[in-house]
Amino acid sequence: MAAAWVGSRLALAAAVLLSSWLLGFDPALRGQDAGRWVLERFAWWDTWHYVRIAEQGYLPPGLPCCDQAFFPGYPVLMRAVAPLTGGSVLVAGLLVVLAAGAAAAVLLHRLAELRAPGTGWTAVTLLAAAPYGVFLGVVYTEAVFLALALGAWLAAARRHWWMAGLLAAGTAAVRVNGLFLTAALAVVYVGQLRADGRRWPRADALALLAPVVTVAAYVAYLAWRTGSLRAWQQAQATGWAREAAWPWTGLSAGWQAITRARSPDILVSRWADLLAVVGGLVLVAALVRLRRWGEATYVALSTAPLVGSTMLTSAPRYALTWFPVYLLLAELAHRRAGAWLRIALPLAGAPVLVGTSIAFAAHLWVA
Repeated sequence: MAAAWVGSRLALAAAVLLSSWLLGFDPALRGQDAGRWVLERFAWWDTWHYVRIAEQGYLPPGLPCCDQAFFPGYPVLMRAVAPLTGGSVLVAGLLVVLAAGAAAAVLLHRLAELRAPGTGWTAVTLLAAAPYGVFLGVVYTEAVFLALALGAWLAAARRHWWMAGLLAAGTAAVRVNGLFLTAALAVVYVGQLRADGRRWPRADALALLAPVVTVAAYVAYLAWRTGSLRAWQQAQATGWAREAAWPWTGLSAGWQAITRARSPDILVSRWADLLAVVGGLVLVAALVRLRRWGEATYVALSTAPLVGSTMLTSAPRYALTWFPVYLLLAELAHRRAGAWLRIALPLAGAPVLVGTSIAFAAHLWVA
């Protein structure tokens, strides 16, 4: 499974590089530094925040904002792997993402097989062909977060709660969404207690405090450096004008962003933002109907900050980590009435995946 995933990512990377060369992306850089040109097909936008944090830490001289909006887990991994890449944290970031994506594929396969035997390959195929899966192969956090989240969920399903708590703490070190995963794991824990006929939690419930401590430690570090307990939220507002708002504000902002789009890449991206959030709401409803309370909690809490925000930007990228959708669609695809989905969904997603990957390589706005 890991080899298949790595092969799919390398094939996609080769297609992106060939297309970038044929289409003449960034010819000046290609002529000056071919190696750098190759790397920058898979590095842009948020990438440079992670690279700067890995190289210089937070709040280097002359830069008061806004790297602190990005959690330290991924930059720490980049810094740790950099000695193996000759000191290049950019190359290290790509290697970390490739390894994390392979781990995510293996874990998704195991989780799908545990839930519904025979659906593992289909679930991984859906992940591999996800339209915005470009972010599972570039210097971004989605692959790392997804691998840790799947590991935590699988450990919880097997009742290895200390391991689940440790892996959930890893997600919280990568993104604040790790707290949403932790809340969902708590729902799963309560469900297991009820199934066992227990009224009180065991000692292993304490494992779920690890992600909370992780986030609290980062908030405390930023407060020490900046003097504000709200440094993370302030960086979000200053750098990206993203603030909490009424629940309907995000959807309204998403539609307004579509009407204001002035270029094809922005228009496509804004539609993708809106559709991803609406899809998230539909997914929550489906999971509630199926009484999958833990998964519904995770997706609901992940969707809520988008809906209740002043902007929907990057929603399709965030949605890559909503792993219940791969499990649910794989199960539907293995029912008699849904067998056509096993072919239709990858065939629909793969061309969009290639297109968004080439757009990212051209440094157009994707998500």
